[in-house]
Amino acid sequence: MESEDLVLIGGDVVTQEGVIPHGAVTIRDGLIVSVAEGPSPGVRNSTRKIDCQGKTVMPGFIDVHTHGGIGLDFEDDDPSVIERLSEYYFRHGTTTLLATLPALPVEKMIPALERLVTYCRTHETDTNIHGVHVEGPYLNKAMRGGMTEAYIEEPQLRSWKKIKSVGGKYIKMITLAPELPGIEPIIRDAVEDKTVVSLGHSAADGEATMKAIKAGATQATHLFNAMPGLRHRDPGILAEILLADTVDAQIIADGIHVHPKIIELAVRLKSSDHIIAITDSMRAAELSDGEFASAGHMVRVEGGVSKLKDGTLAGSTLVFEKACRLLVQEVGIALPEAARMTSLNAARSLGISVQTGSIEAGKAADLVVLDSGFTVLLTLHHGIIRHDGLTH
Repeated sequence: MESEDLVLIGGDVVTQEGVIPHGAVTIRDGLIVSVAEGPSPGVRNSTRKIDCQGKTVMPGFIDVHTHGGIGLDFEDDDPSVIERLSEYYFRHGTTTLLATLPALPVEKMIPALERLVTYCRTHETDTNIHGVHVEGPYLNKAMRGGMTEAYIEEPQLRSWKKIKSVGGKYIKMITLAPELPGIEPIIRDAVEDKTVVSLGHSAADGEATMKAIKAGATQATHLFNAMPGLRHRDPGILAEILLADTVDAQIIADGIHVHPKIIELAVRLKSSDHIIAITDSMRAAELSDGEFASAGHMVRVEGGVSKLKDGTLAGSTLVFEKACRLLVQEVGIALPEAARMTSLNAARSLGISVQTGSIEAGKAADLVVLDSGFTVLLTLHHGIIRHDGLTH
């Protein structure tokens, strides 16, 4: 008995080349079989059709930097939190993500990593959690942002190897400050293991930044945040990242951490091929204002903005579809470029762009269907519907 095809039909399909109006995406056995204008000629009788007229079909979002939401955080002790967060991300169209851990004391970091590794290993084919991003602990204390200073460590290779021995292949990314003494062996070791090295929480000068880039760093963590601003006589880390063709820059696309005009400036400087939209969301995402524990602090959320007592921004309450909406409606990014910034660039940076990140035949059917207000109506992961607000 042949398996049932699924066709998303009638929606505006966002591909790398452009937008196909009234398109059809045919899915079989978890993969995209065809992308066409109108019904595909290869559609079989055993086909389920979902009407997407008036909707936009985009690649599923990929978030390489997110700590949690709905009152939960990946550092929480309860193992059930991971599955609940996975479902939360599916509701917001995120089909691939890195569970992000802040700088933590070793007695919290190691168990958190163990829980995530166990979960990823046992849910490898059905989860959107691709691995772990360790944001620290080798950071510049003066640029700690929402991190707890006491949890930040001096770089030591044996410390990194202990983290790596627990996280193994599931540690996909590390954020570190390139100016710290002793950081070079950690960068080299991470690059050798194909772990993405992202530069952030840093006040590095140009020389230290370029040294790290030449050693293999390929990403920058939340550009403009937790780093000095652009200085015309002392360009430093920010200028080097903006100018480096081999470095992708994460941007928290909430309009709060970075003004839309500055996002536009970054896109013009680096092109949409080298900007990666992130949420950097913490446990307050999708909840009302209040006080929440995050990375060893109590964070106050007012008007959806999360801050420490001293006014320092501490994560965000952003959900990914709102990031996409901001890029399109406020920054003025065309949908195909926005799709690169919300999916393909991250997939490429993680080495999985052959499998996912864009809508094309042969790739996994990781898709999100949005209405005109960028509300998530449908999320598919490997062709399986994981959130449905469209057909019910």
